[in-house]
Amino acid sequence: MQQTKTEIQQAVVDQLMADARVNPETIDVSVDDGQVTLRGTAPSYRAKWAAAEAARRVWGVFDVRNEIEVEIPAQSDDQRIANDIRSALMRDADLDSRDINVVVQEGNVLLEGTVSTLWAKIRAEEDARWTRNVISVKNKLTVVPEHSLEDREIAIAVEQALQRDSAVRAENIDVTVSGRHVTLSGVVSSWAERNAALDDALHVPGVSDVRDSLSIRYSLR
Repeated sequence: MQQTKTEIQQAVVDQLMADARVNPETIDVSVDDGQVTLRGTAPSYRAKWAAAEAARRVWGVFDVRNEIEVEIPAQSDDQRIANDIRSALMRDADLDSRDINVVVQEGNVLLEGTVSTLWAKIRAEEDARWTRNVISVKNKLTVVPEHSLEDREIAIAVEQALQRDSAVRAENIDVTVSGRHVTLSGVVSSWAERNAALDDALHVPGVSDVRDSLSIRYSLR
């Protein structure tokens, strides 16, 4: 049956309380037509991210607007944060970080430079996101594929990746590619299916960006 606004709100609060990474006492939850807005404070960027991640898992949620502010107890040492991020990037055995530049100002991180895949761009942001005392991460990395692929080849590869994924109903998703930018449109049945489809696309070689135009249509339960 259709969930009410109050039921979704309570489910999100319960989900936050069940997640050890989150302090629900400092977070306010509001719901409007399936869109959840989170406000309040968190002690780290990781905790802020975890709160939104937890909210997205709730049935009936279509989107999450994360307006939580990160409050670091002590003044951040920008140079130390930058060094910690560079170390994390270098320790990542799956990532070539030689062309990544890290700039930190008052705990706000800017990643610039180039990587060869969209997956690497996202992986670099993840490495920065979990670094201590980071308040926010702006990912301005440019994807420059090592081997050029035609848009048609990329589209076929994305479609095949979706078809192989048991968590995705590929027949309900349309794939368009222009200038290595992939757009997924159509209907999925849950946030989990949406994430699976986006993950499938972003791991395809040659993809420089994945744009989400998917609509979530929950089945009654």
